[in-house]
Amino acid sequence: DDADKIAFMQELREVHAGYLGPWMVCGDFKLILRDEDKSRGNLNRRMMGRFPPPLTNDLMLKEVYLNGRHFTWSNEQSPPTLVHLDRVLY
Repeated sequence: DDADKIAFMQELREVHAGYLGPWMVCGDFKLILRDEDKSRGNLNRRMMGRFPPPLTNDLMLKEVYLNGRHFTWSNEQSPPTLVHLDRVLY
């Protein structure tokens, strides 16, 4: 839920605060950051605004963009909803 996403981002900030060198974070963030991250359906624009692109200026991370595909998840319905949830940030 939204509270978990906010807590997750706060935890990343705390990890970053204690680490001085370069770092990388990757995984299923379950965050839709931009309109184009979801092919159809409802967008939670309120949550999108909490993590404006680039995802984490305050975390000093850049996103590694997908090459050859844009989405990492499908609900496997017809027609499918496709979403970009998995991210690599460095």
